[in-house]
Amino acid sequence: MSVVSVIIAFVVLLVVVLIWSLVYYYGNPVIEAPDGKAVVVGNCGDTMEIALKFKDDIVESSHYWTNGCSFSKICVQSAANMALGKNIEALRKINMATIMEEVGQLPETHLHCAQLAEITLQRSVDNFLKKKECGGRPGESCHHNSFRMDTG
Repeated sequence: MSVVSVIIAFVVLLVVVLIWSLVYYYGNPVIEAPDGKAVVVGNCGDTMEIALKFKDDIVESSHYWTNGCSFSKICVQSAANMALGKNIEALRKINMATIMEEVGQLPETHLHCAQLAEITLQRSVDNFLKKKECGGRPGESCHHNSFRMDTG
């Protein structure tokens, strides 16, 4: 293999990584100052994060992140996407079963991914409601910007 071939392969790989990063970033932008946010660590070791931005108690935008496997990613992505355009009452109806309906068949060894996505979404909603209850102002009982919970 010549030096030119190695350089071309490296450049092609670099371009693919850059394109993937741009697509991911623009497809899932970070929300500055989310209205509700939760970071949950499952007993499997996966961490999920969902941030929500509300307008008139309707989810206007969402952001998700996980360090878990592909099943974790698809579950948290589905939960965050299902939240878009929903009010609190509709958000409360998003659960493990509705997430599994959205993503399709999950292996039995990964059903907990849907459960972890449900918990993360519901904790994001809880965080929003807690902030709303406090009038959006940090105080002694309202100083948390996000909710973090270990499930295991």
